[in-house]
Amino acid sequence: MRWRHASGQHGAAEQQPVTAARRWGHGNLREQSLTPCVLASSPPSAAVPQHPEQQHVLLPFGPGSSPSVLAPRGKGPDEEETEGASNVSSSASDDDEGESMMAPKADLSGRKMYFRTLDDSLQEQGLQETDEVAVDPASGYSVSLASLGIGSSSRALVHVPETGSPVPFAADTSEVTSTAHVFGMKDSCAALRNSRRARRRAQARDEQGSSTPAEPGGCVVLIREDCRLHDNPALYAAAESHPWVVPLYVHDDEDPSPWPVRGAGLWWRHESLRTFDASLGKLGSRIICRKGRLIEQVADVLIATGATALHFNMQLEPWHHKRDLELLATVTETLGLEVRAFTAMVAKFEPWEPRVAKKSPEDGPRKRQDPLPAVSKNLLAPQSGWPWSLPLEALGYGRTAGRKIPPGFRQFNEKRQMLQEAGIQSNPEEDDWAYEMRRFWPMGEAAAMRRLEEFLKDAAWGCYFPPGLHPRDEVGGRFRADKSWTAMLSPYLRFGDLSPRYVDWRCRQVLPFDLRQLFLKRVVWRDKAYAQLYRCPESHSVSIRPQYEHQAWAGTRLQLRRWQRGETGFPLVDAAMRQLWKVGWMSNHLRHVTAQFLIEHLDLSWKDGFAWYDYTLVDTDVAINAMMWQMGGHSGIGSWNFVMHPVFAGKKVDPAGNYVRRWLPELRHLPTEYIHCPWEAPAGTRISAQVLVNGVYWQRVIEDLVAARLAHQRSVIAVRKQFPKFVKADGNEIVRLGDGQILNLDVRDDIRENDEDNITLMMTPDDPRSSLRRNLGHTKGVHTGLIYEESKRFDALYDAFDTAPRKQRPSRSKDRAKERAMRRNQHGDLVQGA
Repeated sequence: MRWRHASGQHGAAEQQPVTAARRWGHGNLREQSLTPCVLASSPPSAAVPQHPEQQHVLLPFGPGSSPSVLAPRGKGPDEEETEGASNVSSSASDDDEGESMMAPKADLSGRKMYFRTLDDSLQEQGLQETDEVAVDPASGYSVSLASLGIGSSSRALVHVPETGSPVPFAADTSEVTSTAHVFGMKDSCAALRNSRRARRRAQARDEQGSSTPAEPGGCVVLIREDCRLHDNPALYAAAESHPWVVPLYVHDDEDPSPWPVRGAGLWWRHESLRTFDASLGKLGSRIICRKGRLIEQVADVLIATGATALHFNMQLEPWHHKRDLELLATVTETLGLEVRAFTAMVAKFEPWEPRVAKKSPEDGPRKRQDPLPAVSKNLLAPQSGWPWSLPLEALGYGRTAGRKIPPGFRQFNEKRQMLQEAGIQSNPEEDDWAYEMRRFWPMGEAAAMRRLEEFLKDAAWGCYFPPGLHPRDEVGGRFRADKSWTAMLSPYLRFGDLSPRYVDWRCRQVLPFDLRQLFLKRVVWRDKAYAQLYRCPESHSVSIRPQYEHQAWAGTRLQLRRWQRGETGFPLVDAAMRQLWKVGWMSNHLRHVTAQFLIEHLDLSWKDGFAWYDYTLVDTDVAINAMMWQMGGHSGIGSWNFVMHPVFAGKKVDPAGNYVRRWLPELRHLPTEYIHCPWEAPAGTRISAQVLVNGVYWQRVIEDLVAARLAHQRSVIAVRKQFPKFVKADGNEIVRLGDGQILNLDVRDDIRENDEDNITLMMTPDDPRSSLRRNLGHTKGVHTGLIYEESKRFDALYDAFDTAPRKQRPSRSKDRAKERAMRRNQHGDLVQGA
C-alpha cells in the first residue's frame, strides 16, 4: 500500500516523522519568491501567496488609524489572538450578535451572550471528549444523534509510533468490507475490469525492477470546494511534483449527504466551476467533468490517463469524510497508487483534529501557517491526451428556468427550461429565478479577492463594529441593512473561490488587532461549526437537546408559505426574505431577525427554516445552518440571548427605509416614519403613497406580537416541565454525556425564569423613532403639514360617511312600455311613439 499521509514535505523532508496532529496539508512546500505587501508598521513577511491577477495596494492602516472610540490594546501582528474563543470573556460593548439592539447601552451591563459551540463548552467546563453520548434511561426515550461525541467516521486517522521511522498513512478500512463493496456491486463489470488493469500495471512496474527509481508520473487532482489557484495545496503539490496534472470534478450520483447542494447553492457551484475552468485554461489546463459514482469515476480516470498519484483536499462534513476514506482505500488497495490528502478548507483546524488545551502566555504565540502561493506554472495535459469529459452544462447545475418559488424545492421548471434552451425565452427577468443573482454577484476567484480588498478598506475605519463602537452609526452599527458593512465573503468561502487561510493572512497583514478580531473570530466559528457537525452528525434534523424533539409547534403551513415568500406584512422581514430569494443572501443580522420571527412569533419549527435556508442561500452550509438554527430554536449548544422585534429592529438597522424600498417597491412612496409599520399610517397617507394594505401590500400575518411570543414561550416552558431532569436549579439545562459527565448549557434569560405570563426580554423602540413622536413636528415624509391635516379630515369624513344612514332609493317602474309612453322632450311635450 503506497498511500501516505500528505504532510506536504518534498525531497528530504519526506523522511521526517509524520505527526498525528496534522494541522496543514502543505507543510513546508517551497514558497515562490514574491514581493511582499507589508504595512509600514508591521514586520516583514516571508512570502506572499499573491494571485497572479491580484495587485494588492498599500493601505494606510496601522497604529493610530483606528477610530478614536477604540483604546489600543497593544496586540502585535504575531501575538496570540482569541481564535474564536467564547464570548463570555468579552463585554457586550466588545462583541455581540444583537444584544446591543435590545436596549440602550447602559442597560447591557452584566448581560451575557450565550453563543456557544461544542468546542467552547467542553473546553470551558474542562470536560473530555467521549466516544458516545447516553441520555438518562429514565427519560423514556433515546437520541439517535450520536451527538456530542460521535462522528460518522474514525477519528484516529493516523497511527504514529513513539519512536522509529515514519510509517505510511494507513486508512481505517474497518467500514470498507471489500473492494467490490467499495465499487457498489460485486459483479460490476467496470470494477472488475479496472481491478484487472490495475493488477497488470502493478505487475509491470514490479518487473521493471527497483534498481532505478521510477520517474514521477502524472497526477489527478480531485476538485470539490476548492475552485481556486491560490492556497490550493492539492493542486500546488501536483504542479510542483508531477509532469502533468488532470483536474477532475465528479458529480456523485450517490452523494451520501442528507442535504446535497441544491437551489441557489447549486447555481453558485456551476458558476464557480465555470470561472475556475477559465482560470485553468490560461495555464493550459481544463476541468474534466464526470457524472456517476465518485469512486468509480476517479478510478476510471486514473486508469485511462495512466496517472500514478491522486491528490485531493479533505472535505469537512462527516459523510464526505467517510467517503474520502473509502476513496483512499480503493485507490491504494485496488489500484496500488499514491494518494495524498491535504488541509485546505478551514482556517485553523479540521473537525477530526484533536483539540489541544490553550497555550499559556509563557509558551508564546501559536505558530501560524501562511497560505500557499497561487499556481502559476503551465499545467500540461497527459501524454495520451485528455480523457473524455462531459460539458459542464450537462451536469445541470446552471438550469434555473422558472418563475417565483417552485413547489417541492425543485431546481427548475422543465417546460420553461426547454423553452429557454431553445432560445424562445422572451423575458429572462421573469423566466429565470437566478436573474438577479447573476447581476448581483461577481463570480470567480478574482472577484472574491477584489471583494476581500474592498472589505479590508471599509474595515480599516471600523465599519465592522457593532452599535456603540461604530464610528458612523452608534444605533445600528455593522447591522445596518442599507449599508454594505459586512464582508459578503461567505459564498466565496463556502465553495472555495477564496481560502479561509488567505482571508486570515490578509487581515493580519493590513488590519490592527482591534479592527480584525471580531471578523476573524467569526471565520473560526466556521471551523467550530464543522467540528460540531462532525461530533453531532444528525444535528441538521435532530435537536441536540433531545427533550425539544417533543415540543409542540402551533404555526400553520400558510404562515410558513407567507414567511418564505416575504408576505408576512412586516416590511423588514419581507424585504429580507425577498432579498434572500432574489440574490440568495442576506446579512447575518437579518438572518437573526427572520429566523426569530419564524420561531418566536409564528411558532414554527427551526427545521422548516433550516430547509428553506438550505434551498435559497448561495452560501448554503449544513454545519453553519444547523448550528445557528438550533441555537435559535432553543435546542442547540448555545442560545441567542435576544429576540428581535420586526418593527423596532427595522427602525434601527434601516432608519431611512432605503433597504425596505429597495426590496419592497410597493412601499417606496410611503413616508419614512411609516415605512416599517404601514398599518399605522392614516388612510389618506396610504392613498397618497399608493399603498393599500391587503391590496398592494399584505395584511400582517399576526397582529399581536406579544401574545404570539407568550404562546411560544409557554410551549417551551411546557417542554422544560415535562423533562425536569434536564433543567438545573438555576434554570439552565444540561446534557448527560456517555461517560457520566454533564455538559452545562445556557438558557435565554426569559426562558430560564419559567414565567408563562410575562416577557422580560423585550426589544424596545429608541426614542427618536417611537410612535409618540410620529406627529406633525417630526414628520419627514413626502407629505407636508397641509396634506397631513387634510388626510386627517378625510379620515373623519370617510368615517362619518360610512356610518351615516343611507336614504332608500326609489325603485324604478317595471312597466317599461308605460315609461316610454310618458317620456317628454326638453320642452315638456309628450314624445309620441317613444
